[in-house]
Amino acid sequence: MNAQSVEQWTAWGDAAFAKEEFYGASRFYAGALALEPGRMSLQWKQAEACRLSNQYPQAIDLYERVYHKDGGRTHPEALRWLGEMQLCDGRYNDAHATWNKVLQKEKDKGTVTALRARHALAGCDLAIVPVDTAFQVEHLPAPVNTTDSEFGARPGPDGTLWFTSLRGELNKEGEVQDTSNYRVALYSSRPTPQGWQEPVADPGRPEAPEQARANPMWRVNDGHLFFSIIDSDGTKHIASRLSDTSVLSLTGLDDHPDATQPWVAHVDGGSVLFFAAPGGEGGMDIWYGDLADNRVSNIRNAGQQVNTPGNEVSPSFDETSGMLWFSSDFRPGLGGYDIFRTEWRNDQRPAENMTTLNSTANDLYPVFDATTGIGWLTSNRKGSFAAKGETCCNDIYRFVSTEGPLTPDSVLADTISTAAIEPATSARTEDPKTVLLRMGEDFPLRLYFHNDEPEPRTRLTTTRQTYGATYDAYRQLFGTYRAENSDPERIDSFFRNDAEVGRTKLDQLVQALIPALDQGERITLDVRGHASPLALNDYNEALSRRRIESLRNHLYRAESGRLRTYMDSAAANGGVLRLRVLPFGEERAVAGVSDDINDLKRSVYSPEAAHERRIEVERIRLEDAVMEIGGEMTFDIGIVRQGVPQDFLLTVKNTGDREIRIMRGITSCDCVTINVPPDPVPVNGTGTATVHYSGRVRPGPLQRTINLEVEGSDVPYVLTIRGNVTE
Repeated sequence: MNAQSVEQWTAWGDAAFAKEEFYGASRFYAGALALEPGRMSLQWKQAEACRLSNQYPQAIDLYERVYHKDGGRTHPEALRWLGEMQLCDGRYNDAHATWNKVLQKEKDKGTVTALRARHALAGCDLAIVPVDTAFQVEHLPAPVNTTDSEFGARPGPDGTLWFTSLRGELNKEGEVQDTSNYRVALYSSRPTPQGWQEPVADPGRPEAPEQARANPMWRVNDGHLFFSIIDSDGTKHIASRLSDTSVLSLTGLDDHPDATQPWVAHVDGGSVLFFAAPGGEGGMDIWYGDLADNRVSNIRNAGQQVNTPGNEVSPSFDETSGMLWFSSDFRPGLGGYDIFRTEWRNDQRPAENMTTLNSTANDLYPVFDATTGIGWLTSNRKGSFAAKGETCCNDIYRFVSTEGPLTPDSVLADTISTAAIEPATSARTEDPKTVLLRMGEDFPLRLYFHNDEPEPRTRLTTTRQTYGATYDAYRQLFGTYRAENSDPERIDSFFRNDAEVGRTKLDQLVQALIPALDQGERITLDVRGHASPLALNDYNEALSRRRIESLRNHLYRAESGRLRTYMDSAAANGGVLRLRVLPFGEERAVAGVSDDINDLKRSVYSPEAAHERRIEVERIRLEDAVMEIGGEMTFDIGIVRQGVPQDFLLTVKNTGDREIRIMRGITSCDCVTINVPPDPVPVNGTGTATVHYSGRVRPGPLQRTINLEVEGSDVPYVLTIRGNVTE
């Protein structure tokens, strides 16, 4: 090693990195670092090579070194990649701290990095939730899996299993050599009573030997094989063939270069091609189009219920259950790519993380047959065969439903997803009640709806829909809203900064409510209805009630019904969750919003009208709040309205060794006053005070001090009243 210079090792590493031979590049950079271990530029290159070759512990060590030296100046992505690698290595406590730091450093909380940080924090919380046993996962043995990389298993005709393998040359010890002679090709194998048959390579095209093929998928009804072709320059396209015909490239994909990972399914009476390609919401996206003969038309993006600013890949579709399966590296997950599924229909539901299938590493290429209860996935999780590091290479795994074959009615019934959860991270160290009250300081929580939803054109006051379902359908219309606005940026701003933020905060509220209720708190949410002025007031009042009912349904079903017993007042610990309903109609709508049904651009699709179609969780009220009497006390009255007087009962407890008599409360502002307990408070006893808010306060944060004169005390006890005043 000493015979070579740092520059030579680095040059070799750079050349290997440029050819995407990341493992080889990491070994070359390691040679350079052995000579100059403190050079930060080399540490960065080595960190990147280790990350891209799935050497998680090494990448963690290197990114930590770079970040501590650089502080994010030269390599601002170091902290983010450190968090990603900690997730992939299962170091969730470290990852939680790192992603909190990433989020704090993002001044604009609407950036992609900030959103990824929130999702990563949610993934950390997801990792500590007990995993269900809906599926059993087993690692396929040799000869299907090798120390090379096997991926993308797909059932084929006559019980065969088709997959892709990336295989290279072996040395005398049977280890994979770090050469450029890797070849990707299609293989098939068949299970027998004695084990799996030796995989057979599918012969390539003799007229194009430089082309490689991957990602096989059989359309069983007519024997068509669909697959990806990788040209010598690395570009990709999708092709198909019958067993006895020549290969034909699919047409109609010119606008989607590098389309790959095909899956063909029968959907709504037609043949549909799902595939992954760059563009759309972020890096790689899931797309779909109508397939006739060998041409794809009417190509659409799968939308925000599937795609994110990150990468969504390896789609498959189960026709029995109507489920789209895919993998994502951006949604809340356990680390790397996680497997998700979503019910594919007009009111498409949020994607569900299949935690029972996922690991800390990359989990890809899911496929599931609900008629048999059997599925396949690809993973580089620990336990996979490897010759270059325990997480270097992909292997194929089979999973089996423990509940047997599924039916469409049993799949994802009323599931509330954690897709956009931003966890209440302070709940790890703070009292749940404190976390909940702090969250209330940012209220009102505004939740938005499409026009006349849910249950349009009725005067019903109830609905069976959840807010999550109504919002998911609303999100599908964002493109229509953009098309109907001459200035799309204004409506984009509304969806980004108002609608999406409200949806995220609702998930935060659920996560904060659970521990508070689990410790027996009695909680009331004050909810007020708003509506655009497109209909008469009595109609709007009924609509507002339906919308509030959708919120109730959402809370009732969230987190697999964790809040249900509290909403039914049936919890053994006495915890209760109630909604206090305050609906109203057009009279509270902003002046100037159009009510002309013939002017839909302004009355339905304008940002002004969209702002009015909402409900607001105005305040979190904790009943029977008990405060220990002491020299310094704080009482939070939550969200209050300017000009609307309100009284709050405050229960105080005497934990001292003598009786306490509070004589009076003195404040310099009559906007907040107190009626003290009329009688002395005995030892270990309680008394009730009334805090009166007059409403004569400017909008904004509220903090007032009341000096309590206590008999026998030379100095007053200080009670600080906090709140937030809205117009």
